[in-house]
Amino acid sequence: ALPGQATVQQELAVAAEASAASRGLSVQEAVQRQGLAQKQQDALIQYLSRKYLVANEAAKMFVETAYVVGDELKVDPLLILAIIATESRFNPYAGGQVGGPTGLMQVMISVHRDKFTKLGRAESLAFNPVANIRVGAFILADCIRRRGSVAEGLLCYCGASGPTTDGGYTEKVLSERRRLALAGSIALKD
Repeated sequence: ALPGQATVQQELAVAAEASAASRGLSVQEAVQRQGLAQKQQDALIQYLSRKYLVANEAAKMFVETAYVVGDELKVDPLLILAIIATESRFNPYAGGQVGGPTGLMQVMISVHRDKFTKLGRAESLAFNPVANIRVGAFILADCIRRRGSVAEGLLCYCGASGPTTDGGYTEKVLSERRRLALAGSIALKD
């Protein structure tokens, strides 16, 4: 491990737990409410760690955060993780042009600054994995609710007007969601 690496990973884990605790449930409660067994969670973490070359601790934090936020917003956590895989390959520092797509879920700060501001300073939180997942999942949940389906919600999330203009985004995300489910032996809820 590199100097300081364990500290950053510990801070990420604490941030995920604090995010859950501030909403009145533990990470384990949120994961269990979603029906994910420890063995499935471990398999999913291992898959993400290997495929996307992220530390196990970071992969664990991503999975736990997706399950906590997914539980809160009634969004499939595997869909959140699939978007992160597609958008940033689990790189929390992806993107970053001023106001452009930023962080794990490639949230447009210029458009969604208000959502980050509710969590703290928008500029500093855009690269915070927990805050980025929280804001991105909120946008996704809103898109799904407004458009009426996951596929249409994904079109909204990526800013496409229709399936022929999304550059295959919807299929990429849904395919990765299926791979994540397979890796963790998790039944998809459609």
